[in-house]
Amino acid sequence: MAVAVQQEIEKRIIEALVEFGADPDELRRPDATLEELDIDSLDLFELSQILKEEFGLDVNPDDFEGITTLDDAKRVLLSYVES
Repeated sequence: MAVAVQQEIEKRIIEALVEFGADPDELRRPDATLEELDIDSLDLFELSQILKEEFGLDVNPDDFEGITTLDDAKRVLLSYVES
């Protein structure tokens, strides 16, 4: 998938997390923990549904098990772009 699409998805991930209440300044830190961002498993599930609706990514919510940082979550989500 084109780099532009990947960047568009990354941008949408950040937008969604802000909509869920994450501090935009904290989202600039890839090592920010989901706990620090006040993002829980329900938020991640909702994010996966947004990406499915908007980009056709069929994300398995079980893939988020053990994810602790923003960077980890992005890596899981973007792995579906490459699939």
